[in-house]
Amino acid sequence: MNDDLPRLIEALRRALEQSVAPELQSDFARGQLAAVHDILGKLAGMAVWDPAARSAQAEALRAGLGRFEAYAAQAGQRLPAAAGSPDADELAAAEARVRQCVDWLDASAEDLGPARHAELDAIVRQALREQLLVERRRIPLTDFGAMTAGAATAPKD
Repeated sequence: MNDDLPRLIEALRRALEQSVAPELQSDFARGQLAAVHDILGKLAGMAVWDPAARSAQAEALRAGLGRFEAYAAQAGQRLPAAAGSPDADELAAAEARVRQCVDWLDASAEDLGPARHAELDAIVRQALREQLLVERRRIPLTDFGAMTAGAATAPKD
């Protein structure tokens, strides 16, 4: 991703500060503007492509795939060979392998039996959860308190 979106967000924040903030008369309106500034600032940070995060997501998936493949091998199951593009980045390759393993798991449900199928399914779900946790750590918490606290004292039309 290029930096156009973060620059646009920063321009919006400057415009709000320079043009809107001086016109605000109430604490409620200033609180709303502060909350918007906070949200826009966090969005700008989230919009920047982070290769370290993508690498961490790929690693989470690869670790889960390793557990999946080891359990399948212990159960005497043979997984299909990984089919991937040499041009795919590491996250795309790991995601493609997860899809391939899930397809195999769904097709092999009867052969595996309920217990093995459930265990392999749990391994896949855990890997996906770990990948999602990497992404969620990049999303800063937003405090909507400034917006909602002022709503109770907002002037009624």
